[in-house]
Amino acid sequence: MMNTKSNKFLNFRNKVVLVTGSNGIIGSELCRLFLDLGAFVFGIDNKKNSIKNSNYTHFVGDVANENFVIKKLTEIIKKKSKIDIILNGAAVSIFTHFEKRTKKEIYKTLNVNLIGTHNVIKNYVKLHSKKKLTSCRIINFGSIYGVNSPDFRIYKNNDRFSSEIYGATKASIIQMTKYLSVMYVKKNIFINCISPGGTIAEKSKISKKFKKRYASRTPIGRMATPKDLFTAVIYLANSETKYTVGQNILVDGGLTAW
Repeated sequence: MMNTKSNKFLNFRNKVVLVTGSNGIIGSELCRLFLDLGAFVFGIDNKKNSIKNSNYTHFVGDVANENFVIKKLTEIIKKKSKIDIILNGAAVSIFTHFEKRTKKEIYKTLNVNLIGTHNVIKNYVKLHSKKKLTSCRIINFGSIYGVNSPDFRIYKNNDRFSSEIYGATKASIIQMTKYLSVMYVKKNIFINCISPGGTIAEKSKISKKFKKRYASRTPIGRMATPKDLFTAVIYLANSETKYTVGQNILVDGGLTAW
């Protein structure tokens, strides 16, 4: 456990944090980060989570299901009287070729990535007003592929390259962040976005050859790990960050700077 008493900027003790996509590569590490910082963490994912902590509560469900989202937001607020931080990380990817794209794949990606994020924000905002809550920091997760197209030169036949519909949903999330941030900042709801570059877990199944090719596209010379996102998350989640609104922070090792 970190000693947060002497550092106001890192003091998240007793904050209430909701993480969607809490079983994912990034989401699971964000849950552990905020637990380590003393917060109460609630996770939503369509699969069970292995996190064992008395301050962690896991909900199995689909963020695209609005009734489920309303129920869980209401449950958290009833239990804790607030939600200080919402991390909208729930997302799915598909890797089939564009010319073989099916409507089922399109709708699945839209439902989770875009409609799911929309469900969480809309219904939190409604509860924020209804329950007269004081503040919330909402962090959406975009992607470099919501800003740039993939460099197809680094992808080979067996590599999983980002789909056009995934990129479209992430571009939409970035724009939705900007749109909603200016609507709700006067209610003390700060909405921002983080767009990671290619992010891998320690025991990733991605081939060494692809990692090397991807790394060659970044000035920093490697792919990201979830921990590379921590400082941006802490910055945007912190109640001391009072003048950053509607921004999309690219954490990509410099890839989009080239």
